[in-house]
Amino acid sequence: MSASVTQGLDLAMAVGVLRRNATFSALSEEHCARIVTVGPIDRADAGTELIRQGEIGRFAFLVLEGEVRIEVETETGRVPVARLGTGSLVGEIGAFAATPRTASVISETEVVLLRIDQSTIHALMSETPGAAVAVIGELGARLQGLNGTIAALTQAAHALARDEFQPGMLDMLRRQADRFSPFADVFDEMALELRRKRMLGQEMAAAEQIQMALLPDRIDAGPLAGSFEISASMTPAKHVGGDFYDYFMLDDETLALAIGDVSGKGVPAAIFMSVCRTTLRSVARQGLSPGRTLAEVNRQLAEGNRESMFVTMAYARLNLRSGAFTCASGGHEEVFLLRPGEGADQMEPTGPALGLFDGAEFGEIHRTLGPGDHLILGTDGITEAFNAAGEVFGRTRFVAALEENADQSAQAMVANVASIIAAFVADHPPSDDLTGLAMRYLGPK
Repeated sequence: MSASVTQGLDLAMAVGVLRRNATFSALSEEHCARIVTVGPIDRADAGTELIRQGEIGRFAFLVLEGEVRIEVETETGRVPVARLGTGSLVGEIGAFAATPRTASVISETEVVLLRIDQSTIHALMSETPGAAVAVIGELGARLQGLNGTIAALTQAAHALARDEFQPGMLDMLRRQADRFSPFADVFDEMALELRRKRMLGQEMAAAEQIQMALLPDRIDAGPLAGSFEISASMTPAKHVGGDFYDYFMLDDETLALAIGDVSGKGVPAAIFMSVCRTTLRSVARQGLSPGRTLAEVNRQLAEGNRESMFVTMAYARLNLRSGAFTCASGGHEEVFLLRPGEGADQMEPTGPALGLFDGAEFGEIHRTLGPGDHLILGTDGITEAFNAAGEVFGRTRFVAALEENADQSAQAMVANVASIIAAFVADHPPSDDLTGLAMRYLGPK
């Protein structure tokens, strides 16, 4: 801060500014003149720290010219809370009591300041008790006025919680042209952002409901309805996910089953998932074998795939009368045939992931299912689930969980395996979608 500039400043003007300040408005012109005469008047360049938070206060500044900025130090850095101009008093508590500063004051522009020392105020109050009463009364009125401010903020916060907040609720703060006007603007911005996020959350919840509604929850198998059990579950890592499962009848005796895992997560993956599922159903109903079905689905997905998204997918057909089973897998590894007493037989992928390039071919796996056999389709969100210690659930645990439930119904298989995974993961947030499908063949009825 530069040396005193008292000689170059009109003292009468300084006295006028002091008397217009609410804290000293009750003082006589003589008292104000005394404060101005005793206190040095200094000039500071823009960016000068005038008062530092945490220091013991022993004086206040009256801004005679220019503008200052009030900042509060927090755990995440300094936060500007107000900008004050000519006639504003800053650090006023320091003029009355030696307490730690609660904020820092920085000159926003070049400023001219009147320094009001604690010793000056104490001497004035000691000699003229009436002046002390007037100043204390004004400070009390300011403190009382804070009740209205706190009430307005409380009302606004409650309204925000009920989603009923309106910007006009804080106009009272804006009319206080000093410390609380900026806060009103910040509160409005916060309210707008919270409302935007609340609306986005509602939209995502609706998208989740729509996505879940697209997945099958029942199947009409006609006369062969008692020849199998089927159950499935999908838990997205976010509101919506890129996993899907499907099952439907191709004709009176052929059951189709599928599972897919789209690259990525969130909304883009969910959209691509929907395209994959729709394309698969459309192609599968043409009656093609599983290998040829995946080849045609791959051709359609690869066509115009500018984002280079892809999906691992397993597709199988089961003749419910004979138990003849055919499966093709495009890069999808979590496909198991589980026979009671024999353990789990993993079916390896028969081709690459779908959507990356045209012309891919897919082999087929053929089996004959007997009564009690399970077909298990999962996604890598199961085998790659982590707990808080950083351990991965893994294929070994997954297979053990399947074999442990080999004699259970399809519904119990899905529920029990999901419970085992949940116990392993505990409270650790999921890193990927968790999807599983179990089909238990019971034989023709």
